[in-house]
Amino acid sequence: MSFANVLKQQLLHLRYEELGELYARTHGLLRFSKAFGPQKMLLQTENKSVAELYADSIFGLIGIGATISVNEYKNQNGKSFFSAVVDDQNDREKILRFFGYGQTPMPVMNLEQVQSIEELGAFVAGAFLACGSIVDPGKSYHLEFVVPDQQLCDGLVQVLSSVHIFPKSFARRGSFVAYLKDSGEIEDLLGLMGAGNLGLEIMNVKIYKSIRNQVNRAQNCEFANLEKTINASAVQVKEIQYILSHKGLSFLPEDLREIAKLRVENPEMSLRELGEALSVPLTRSGVNHRLKRLSKLYAELSKAKNPDKPTGN
Repeated sequence: MSFANVLKQQLLHLRYEELGELYARTHGLLRFSKAFGPQKMLLQTENKSVAELYADSIFGLIGIGATISVNEYKNQNGKSFFSAVVDDQNDREKILRFFGYGQTPMPVMNLEQVQSIEELGAFVAGAFLACGSIVDPGKSYHLEFVVPDQQLCDGLVQVLSSVHIFPKSFARRGSFVAYLKDSGEIEDLLGLMGAGNLGLEIMNVKIYKSIRNQVNRAQNCEFANLEKTINASAVQVKEIQYILSHKGLSFLPEDLREIAKLRVENPEMSLRELGEALSVPLTRSGVNHRLKRLSKLYAELSKAKNPDKPTGN
């Protein structure tokens, strides 16, 4: 099951202690559905349980015998979606009056009955059930509400901003989208809606990603250092072999013979490993100093053999 479906299932099964919270969730669910007005009252969703909640909430909470059609359809790709429609205009007008939208012109959002942060969270949870979605946090951080008109979208942005969650918005194919991309704000929103445990999951994903990135950076750094060591070692081996082929091992001072032999036989060793392998161990800087002396000898021999050749590697 996707993270979005897990979230919606949790919001569907929240047990509210106060009737006002249940009222607020139903209000959000209806107000942010596809259509909410005297001419049309419609919810479209991919989640059958959300469509059933829409109908059950109207029957149970509002207490009217509304005629509601819940139907399943399939899109061009064969994917099911569900439609819940309040069929009778008188029923639609009763529902509007119940939530304080009976006057003309109809207000964008009537939150006079929202008396607490818990009720506000329930209202936003209903809105998310109606039109929200979230990307799996393992892929990216993105939560959005796809709202049917700009005024309602702006109203949602203002409501969330009042609790220090600041969505951005844009128009998309005839709808308006309020969205969050900040993981911390998404965690706060999930907590507000009553799904704080899923906010903790996002936090855990974020910690995992951070650790994974640190490991990747360390591995990349280690690889770069290894490549640098191999390249330096190849030059050192080439220079030592030149000295040995032209002058022999006995040509070298006694303190350079062992390090020269070790380097040629162990081109993969780091300077620290070379130092530890010597009969009298040396520090990394001590090994580096002796290798530089060998490099200087190579340059002198090379210059003597080819006086016109510039010194250097």
